[in-house]
Amino acid sequence: MRLLLAYACLSGFKLFQIDVKSVFLNGFINEEVYVTQPPGFEDHKLPGHVYKLKKALYGLKQASRQWYERLSNFLLSKNYQRGQVDKTLFIKNSENDIILVQVYVDDIIFGSTNELLCQEFALDMQGEFEMSMMGELNYFLGLHIKQLQNDTFLNQSKYCRDVLKKFEMDSCKEASTPIANSCYLDADEHGTPGDQTKFR
Repeated sequence: MRLLLAYACLSGFKLFQIDVKSVFLNGFINEEVYVTQPPGFEDHKLPGHVYKLKKALYGLKQASRQWYERLSNFLLSKNYQRGQVDKTLFIKNSENDIILVQVYVDDIIFGSTNELLCQEFALDMQGEFEMSMMGELNYFLGLHIKQLQNDTFLNQSKYCRDVLKKFEMDSCKEASTPIANSCYLDADEHGTPGDQTKFR
């Protein structure tokens, strides 16, 4: 992601973000998969029967693979090339211009040296999938991204606040050193053990 941001900044184009709605429902299943009747949707005449899935479903281990396969086949049919190292990066060259598409589950980041290629990509995606255009890239995977004309700034303050809140440290007293540096510590043989996961 950082390489993509650096390349976009160096090439002088902005990145945009789209979100595919109900992403795993877009994948098709190549094998027979059966599920029990979900609570609230039981057939009272046939309570012992199961459903055969036609499409991938959230929670199904094949769902993410089937979604990626459908999306990659769609992009390859539109003359995109899959990245050699990163298989979730798709590239399309058009004369002297390039468009880059980075896929992360249901979030898709894209940008191009030619704005017409971005518009064409958005129209192609809207024609194939139900999605919402998020506009210019601002937040992605805990990064707050600010794209200016010649610079791109990354900030993780929101991610840090979320981590502090998760471990109930958002109201702790600030200190440059978390413990007094002249304190002597020894084993507390009779004390209750702490939750080690909070301190790793």
